[in-house]
Amino acid sequence: MTRRYFFHIRHGERGEHLSVDDEGREFATQREADDYGARVANDIRTDNFDYGDAEVSVVDASGNEIARHRVYRKLLN
Repeated sequence: MTRRYFFHIRHGERGEHLSVDDEGREFATQREADDYGARVANDIRTDNFDYGDAEVSVVDASGNEIARHRVYRKLLN
């Protein structure tokens, strides 16, 4: 049985901006959703947009946050 999880992005100095994932994705376990959230956070850091101190919040269909992943800035050489 799969469950739907959502991957919201909080950014701004105090996380005051929220990009809401209205669609979500289905996963068989929370662990799979958590792993995906970590990949999303890693992928976001390569975007041209400066998310500052952004975080990806992994939320289940009931609205419970199950994980949070920091978006670490890419260091320039």
